Amino acid sequence: MLVKIFASLGLAICLVLTLHMCLSRRHQLRMEAWWAKSWRWISKRAISPFDARERRRAAHEAAMEAISRAKRSAPDTDRGQWDGNVYRPKQFDKPRKPH
Repeated sequence: MLVKIFASLGLAICLVLTLHMCLSRRHQLRMEAWWAKSWRWISKRAISPFDARERRRAAHEAAMEAISRAKRSAPDTDRGQWDGNVYRPKQFDKPRKPH
């Protein structure tokens, strides 16, 4: 079964390449441009959802938005301090009572 699939795929590729060689130079360039455009379209749709750079950028923007929301909704800053993106209220600085 798998051998027939590979044989059919090989035959199809050979037929496309034969057609490509039979065309004039102008038509060959148009066909190559069409293949390149199609490949860009396919790769944009298939690869970009898994693009690590895009995911990192989206995660960074989401983190910055969460930090700014936390800073806006935090109580007065005189009751605590910000250490980077961590708010440390002064109420937690009290020593614990021994039991």
